[in-house]
Amino acid sequence: MTYSSSGSSSGSPNSYFKQLPELDYPSLANERTSAYDYQVVKNIFKRAIIRDDIFNEVTAFTKYDVIGDERPDQVANLFYGDPGLDWVILTANNIIHVRDEWPMGNQDFLTYLNEKYTAEELSNIHHYETKLIRTANGKLIQPEGLTVPEDHSITFLDNGVLRTESSLTSFTFLEHETNLNDAKRSINILRQEYLNLFLEDFENIMEYKPSNQFVSASLKKTENPRLISP
Repeated sequence: MTYSSSGSSSGSPNSYFKQLPELDYPSLANERTSAYDYQVVKNIFKRAIIRDDIFNEVTAFTKYDVIGDERPDQVANLFYGDPGLDWVILTANNIIHVRDEWPMGNQDFLTYLNEKYTAEELSNIHHYETKLIRTANGKLIQPEGLTVPEDHSITFLDNGVLRTESSLTSFTFLEHETNLNDAKRSINILRQEYLNLFLEDFENIMEYKPSNQFVSASLKKTENPRLISP
């Protein structure tokens, strides 16, 4: 899980990394004094998801369109009054890699385009999509938005008359990339009334259960390969 703080939320008591349990891990530091030295680190491999009974409850979420350069921490502050809950926003949308899965702001988007394409490439045709076609009596012949070859056409009977349609919508590389980025703007927001339930679930999932590595509910010791006999 590679959630990262998306803004100035790291000081919040609810920030993602402050919720993670810890591992007592064999020290890799050059200045360690013995093979028995350990250091406490965050267990970044622990992951929680929204319970199915909540995730499948349509009324538990509301739709929101990310505006301009809005970051997850800003959206969390808008809905929950706490930027440190940006990870709740990300979890509700199954976002793991923020850089790739959150919509880019204007400047980042322009930088991305300039690094990936030349001006000429941006104006080239990326693909073609179908237009909506119905018969005179409303029967659906072709849905809108199907990606097809440039020479695509469709022939059908309309009130006994044979018709052929080949009109398509073209999309340049610029339009394609813009559409991909804009599609990421529509996100789910976990409603305020479900937030405490989710946070309680998260806390329970993050707690360690008794085992031979158990130290406390928030700390467990890992094996030390230096102390294991060959």
